[in-house]
Amino acid sequence: MRFRTFPTLLILLLGACRSGGASGESVVAPWPEALRTEVWVDVAAAGEGEGTRERPWGSLRDALARPGPLTVYLAAGEYLGSIEVSGDVRLEGQGAATVLGGAGVRVAGEGRVVLRNLSVRGGGWGVEVSGGGQVQVERVGFVGQREGAVRVTSGRFEAAQTRFETSGETVGVLLDGTVEDGAARAGTQEAPAPRDARQVRSKRAQGEAAARVGARDAPVPQDARQLPSMRVVAGDAALQGTALPTGYTGGETSGWSPKEERGRGPVKSSGPPRQEAWLSGVTFTGPFRRAVRIRGPEARATLKDIRFLGAVTAVGMDGGHAEIRHSVAEGHQGTAFSVVEGVMSLEDVRARGHEVSVSAMRVPRLEVRGLLSVGATRAGLSVGASTGVLLEDVVVRDSGSHGALHFSGSEVKARRLRVEGATEYGVVAVGGSLELRGITVASVRSNDGITGEGLHLRQVRAEVENAVVRETAGACVFAAQNARVVLRDAELSRCGQSALAVDTRARLDATGVEARGTQEAALAAMAGGELRVDALIARKTRRGLVSVECTGDTRVKLGRVHTDDDRGMAAPCVERLATEAVPGPR
Repeated sequence: MRFRTFPTLLILLLGACRSGGASGESVVAPWPEALRTEVWVDVAAAGEGEGTRERPWGSLRDALARPGPLTVYLAAGEYLGSIEVSGDVRLEGQGAATVLGGAGVRVAGEGRVVLRNLSVRGGGWGVEVSGGGQVQVERVGFVGQREGAVRVTSGRFEAAQTRFETSGETVGVLLDGTVEDGAARAGTQEAPAPRDARQVRSKRAQGEAAARVGARDAPVPQDARQLPSMRVVAGDAALQGTALPTGYTGGETSGWSPKEERGRGPVKSSGPPRQEAWLSGVTFTGPFRRAVRIRGPEARATLKDIRFLGAVTAVGMDGGHAEIRHSVAEGHQGTAFSVVEGVMSLEDVRARGHEVSVSAMRVPRLEVRGLLSVGATRAGLSVGASTGVLLEDVVVRDSGSHGALHFSGSEVKARRLRVEGATEYGVVAVGGSLELRGITVASVRSNDGITGEGLHLRQVRAEVENAVVRETAGACVFAAQNARVVLRDAELSRCGQSALAVDTRARLDATGVEARGTQEAALAAMAGGELRVDALIARKTRRGLVSVECTGDTRVKLGRVHTDDDRGMAAPCVERLATEAVPGPR
């Protein structure tokens, strides 16, 4: 009876190992725990050893030569040489004194490798993952790698309670989708952008062409204000000149929804190879060029409870998808979180001291919820040529020369923004569209005496509601260059110039505005600008109610107004409106 049962059990066991995973995905099943072999290795052991606790082997190579699922317990000491592992292997050390040194660890094949409670030192790369495998590390320290700590060209890397340290500008974790998808083999060929990003570029090109024609055909008034050129910060690149509107694709962009589950096992896929990372409770210390780099359309990362201390860039993306939560980046240069043609989601993230806290360029979707930016030397948040941008509960303190929030040629929806101390601009939007519900801007300085606006809006269609702007060097709200702006329910106080100002054929429709303590007239219009205001309360304005240059199509149209100084209302281009609501922009 025993003889007949054994083949049946063996067939069932083999069938279980070959069975497919859920949802049509083929998952490599782990070996049964009962079949796992445990061996011991001590580099200081004398004699040949037997791999037991009492008589350990002296060579890790001997241990890894054994077939089947394997757990290797490593004593304190330094294990030199190249380590190549595949299949189901666990290496467990005794803390930082257990060191894998030399040429690093290479993992190939669709197996699962676990590194626990040890250090990885030196080598070009500390760990390299290819062939669709999975590597898990826990309580591991990476230090002293020449190129970077971890490189994944195909497979999945997971890390918990792990530290990465460097003294040079290396890479921490690299998800490299340019190798196995063929881009790297083509030499200088650029990695293919995600489909959504290509659509964005096509739409943007159409929009820019149309905008250039419009700008060429529309003459600029002789009395137009000479506006400073704009420079949009985006990662390591910058666009010089005035950015132009992009085409909006509409609706939400479909993308990857990260999962928090660990240990999913390597997955066979009929599509291109994927590069995945899951990091939790990890610290990066030192001047990493990019602590986490995501490259390629199939690269995906989930980061939670991460500390980046001193990195030039905490997370840098060229395509791919990333979700970053409950994390902190502290540095003194570079961009904390940078994405080009990828999808990024930030939640409860703090950035301190970088040049730019968050930068996005040509992205199909960017979601930022709960960002605190402190001391950015150039800009708190900069977005260029992007769609699907959603910002909520963003605070920018003490930003530098490019303003606190900088949008160029992008489609942006924002709620509950706060700017506390900025140079040149609180919010600047050039081209594209902006929907803003709830913003407070306080203390905007100007180094050149020209800028200093709380809201600076050019060539943009903007709707702003529930705004508080105070203590600005320039106008509290400024619209120019054919901007179409609707402003509702605003408190504007201690504006360095006017509370509301229009220039160069811009139109601003404002309802429910209270202006107090302006250094110039409450309202200003010039160079073909049109200002329509209803339900206005203006008090303690130094130069009256209206300052207007009545040339060309310049107009100021007033509905219900309460003021203690009506100077300027008699100008020939100032009209009185009926008291009904002011319509939206044309």
